[in-house]
Amino acid sequence: RAMLRRVLVVAMMAQTASAFLAPSLALVGIASAGKVASMLRSSDVSRASGLRMSGGAPSTAVPKLVYFDARGVVEPIRLMLAAAGADYEDFRYKVDMSLKPPAAPEFAKAKESGDLAANMGRAPILEVDGAQIGQSHAIARYLARQHGMMGASDLEAAQIDTLYEHVRDIKDGWVKIRMGNMKEADEEVKKANVDKFLDEDLPQWCTKLEGALEAFGSTSGYAVGSKLSLADVVIYAWISCYFPAEHADKVKAAHAKCPIITAIVERAGSNEGIKKWEAERPVTFM
Repeated sequence: RAMLRRVLVVAMMAQTASAFLAPSLALVGIASAGKVASMLRSSDVSRASGLRMSGGAPSTAVPKLVYFDARGVVEPIRLMLAAAGADYEDFRYKVDMSLKPPAAPEFAKAKESGDLAANMGRAPILEVDGAQIGQSHAIARYLARQHGMMGASDLEAAQIDTLYEHVRDIKDGWVKIRMGNMKEADEEVKKANVDKFLDEDLPQWCTKLEGALEAFGSTSGYAVGSKLSLADVVIYAWISCYFPAEHADKVKAAHAKCPIITAIVERAGSNEGIKKWEAERPVTFM
């Protein structure tokens, strides 16, 4: 009742304010009295009730996620969509791994035709409502907002974004090791590089991420707030399927002393949508 009274009072104040402001604004062609009242009511009432206004209603069109027949950078997106129970088209370019280098003829054709221009000739692409979005991180954030997985407030959204970027920093460290090893001929040096990252660097990264989660007040197996978000899915994907399977034990050991990370991984892994996707997803080369 108190909230309802507050909303009504703010709405009345907005109506009164519009009567005074509209004539002046109309002189410079900004808005009519009715439009001013509508603008004030929509913004002030939303603040009074604690609601967050978005740029529009969520799309009802079935999106098309375009990528290679691999997990790669879109697997966290697929996991998030699975957790949300969302309907989408999972379009995959086939990759012929028997060739050196591997070839994806359909991808090459799409690139040549300009179909991938939104991502500068690369994949992934998200097609929705006749429009395209490029960059996996932009796609992830867009879909997270669409499915209520970007927090309950702007502050929570920023915290989720922060954790997303933290995980990306950690991944970048691993990518540097893998890329460096591609140029290294000595197998012992390659192994030493991998072992150092997994045994020394990764535990340090996990400790730092645990500290960030503590700073955000993470509880009950959720990274931010009180429900599953993009941050939870990204952390889960990073721990569960980012590293090659042969390193699973070392990855688990790296976060063994980080109870918040462990709880997030366990809770996300128990999500029915994620479990179903992991049981049914295509077997791919990576």
